[in-house]
Amino acid sequence: MEKAYRNVSYLFGAVLLLVFVAFYKTYFGLFPQFVGIHGLIHIHALTVLIWLSLLIIQPILIVRKQVALHRVLGKATYGFVPVMVILLVLVARSGQLHQKHLGIFLVNILDVSLFVAFYSLAIAYRHNPAYHARFMVMTILPFISPALGRLPQIPLPAGTPQLLIIGGLLLYERFHRKIYKPYLISLGVFLGLFLPLFGLFLAGQPLVERMWQVCFG
Repeated sequence: MEKAYRNVSYLFGAVLLLVFVAFYKTYFGLFPQFVGIHGLIHIHALTVLIWLSLLIIQPILIVRKQVALHRVLGKATYGFVPVMVILLVLVARSGQLHQKHLGIFLVNILDVSLFVAFYSLAIAYRHNPAYHARFMVMTILPFISPALGRLPQIPLPAGTPQLLIIGGLLLYERFHRKIYKPYLISLGVFLGLFLPLFGLFLAGQPLVERMWQVCFG
């Protein structure tokens, strides 16, 4: 693994900490009774925690030259990720049926689509370690909005945190290995999904309403 990415586990650990802090009041702080929390939420939370833990563990295994175990865990995600995506969709559906919110509906579409896209790219480039590692880094983006949305913060335009992360990583590459392509692709994927959905939110609410009815009506 490239020297610059040997400590990427710290980044993933920071995201895990962000998720814990953001959901402490509504989930983790309710331990052990978890009063009012549906079983589906527990399974969803477990899969997200497993995914973030895998992101932390996998680079460490490479650094320690435990490549065989790294590959076994990587192949295990072929079955794990589809289950995780299904749970993401089911939790989003449950939330919308409980309280309809067209904006969150579009954010859910964006986040699930981003996760599937970046994971698929990481697997497609699994034989190119430099690209594979960078696309795996991008799989943290779908977890940013749900976490930040539950924290007190200065209002930012939609999509700003994700663009700042991608832009920061592109700037980092400018002064290090200069492997821009994965992040340029990631920028294109993000904008290609975000801009149409944001446009719908601003100008196409009747269409969004119809989309919601098709999914949940």
